[in-house]
Amino acid sequence: MMVDEWTMIWRILAAAGLGLIIGLDREIHGRAAGLRTCLLVAMSGALLMSLSLYLTQMFAATADSSVVRLDPGRLPSYAIAGMGFLGAGAIIQGRLRSRGVTTGAAMWACTGIGLAVGAGLYLPAVAATVVTLVALKLFRDMARYLPREQNVMLRLDLSDPEAEDQVRALLKQHHARILFVGRERCLPANTEEVEMSLSIRSGAGWRKMLQEMDSIEGISCYSWKQAEVP
Repeated sequence: MMVDEWTMIWRILAAAGLGLIIGLDREIHGRAAGLRTCLLVAMSGALLMSLSLYLTQMFAATADSSVVRLDPGRLPSYAIAGMGFLGAGAIIQGRLRSRGVTTGAAMWACTGIGLAVGAGLYLPAVAATVVTLVALKLFRDMARYLPREQNVMLRLDLSDPEAEDQVRALLKQHHARILFVGRERCLPANTEEVEMSLSIRSGAGWRKMLQEMDSIEGISCYSWKQAEVP
């Protein structure tokens, strides 16, 4: 199929529409890369792919008598490489975890969708858009209910130091791994403050373990928080 200016315009608009659909989901969830970013990324991919095909087509007639050789994949490859800078900018490195990795992946998907539309592959581009939306919406809700390995810092105030043995037995029963333990002992009062770094699966098992810990005598109070490092 010959690529002319009107074909390029149609492909740019089509890619912008698909990018807008993905960007709408990111905008609803308050991500940094939302409507405008995803639209521009997809549109740019379509523009660069169409331009690459147009230039190849333009110089095809003089290919035998000219030293100019155009690679249709050259411009799209640079678009994918440049996408890495935008994707990295969408990722926020926090103290506990990185945030925005999925948004960076969505922007990369928008680049691929734009390139596909620019090449005239409309059905694959639509299919990729649908799969991207399913991954962003359906799997996001599903992941909330999946138990996952988590690192937790458990702090115990023990009025009876021997209660630590019961706590360890309870942790072993629920398949929690103790990574390291720190303690502060008060000799006059015969009390201890124990901090345990744990690796345990989230979900109902973790909540049940906390309920069973309430019945252990010798624990005056306890608290927990997500550990910053494993």
